[in-house]
Amino acid sequence: MKNLALLSLISLLGACGTTSGEEPAAGPARDGGAPTRGRDAAPAAQADAARALDASAPAPDAPPTAPDGPGVPAVDYCNATDPRQLAPRVFATPEAGERPYLEVLERATRSVRVQVYLMGTGGILTTLMAKAQAGVRVQVILDGEQGRDTNQRYFDQLVAAGAEVLWSDPQFSYMHAKFIVVDEHDALVTTGNYSARYSINLERNFVAQLADPADVADLVTLFDADWSRASPDMRCTRLLVSPINAKDRILALIGSAQRTLQIESMQLADRDVRAAVSARKQAGVEVRALLADASWITANADAATFLKGLGIPVKHIPHLHTKVLIVDGARASFGSENFSVTSLTRNREVGLIVTEPSSVAPLLATFEQDWTAGVDF
Repeated sequence: MKNLALLSLISLLGACGTTSGEEPAAGPARDGGAPTRGRDAAPAAQADAARALDASAPAPDAPPTAPDGPGVPAVDYCNATDPRQLAPRVFATPEAGERPYLEVLERATRSVRVQVYLMGTGGILTTLMAKAQAGVRVQVILDGEQGRDTNQRYFDQLVAAGAEVLWSDPQFSYMHAKFIVVDEHDALVTTGNYSARYSINLERNFVAQLADPADVADLVTLFDADWSRASPDMRCTRLLVSPINAKDRILALIGSAQRTLQIESMQLADRDVRAAVSARKQAGVEVRALLADASWITANADAATFLKGLGIPVKHIPHLHTKVLIVDGARASFGSENFSVTSLTRNREVGLIVTEPSSVAPLLATFEQDWTAGVDF
């Protein structure tokens, strides 16, 4: 019966579907409903999440999205928790440094697509320029709304090297996604930007190497739509994409927690996310939270007060930039999405939910490491 209950909760995730902004200016420029009612409200909250996801379920004739990969058949995946044929390889930075990025970028022979809030100096920029100079088609979308001042020098350097570079679509408050696709075969989805000095070698972030054909195809579809200022066809994807499906899927993931919920996030400002966390705590779930220091993210003073008012232990560590939820030690979400209104409803963001043990394990181990090192608010 316990296993059946867990499967029912996971099915909630199945269908597609600072409080004033995003990440304030690391180094030159850093990235920039009513609460439910106690234990009796949990089933209703889960049903609401299921209905919200069902409302954006893919049509029966949704087109295939996965290309054929070497030795891996094309399969369509529409549910956030569908297992991948090839599990994402997840790395924590700063410990892993630039290597997870460069391992993928250095394999490029035909094309590289890059979408990132802030570019920066280091091996990523150097490799992109070298690939463009070598004749690989390098396309880059940089945030042009909030990050233009920081990004302008990198825009110019990439163009001079032969890359094609665009400013982001102004319909988004922030073009805050951080992903790379190489040769339509390999991809990277990260929580951090591409400055070696700050985002990679200083801040707590995660990077996932993706090789599953369905995931790679979805990222190609998203990038190409944003490049041409078109609406992406995301009717069938297991990725978290703001403002399309990320908020519903994150709320459903939180709502599925039965035993434990671990939060390691730069911020925790969105009211609906807070309400979902409150409902799980009131339902008897063990909740712990790690946030960025309030001296950097001032809104976290309020977030910490909110969490402590619920009896949730909350700590902070320096340079915490990641955005992670871990549920029951078995499934987790991470990506560019902060838990803020702007990030979940007005930005272009990309993340994923992982259920593969090899993908969840680094997130769990890093949380416990950071929890031990954390300081109480």
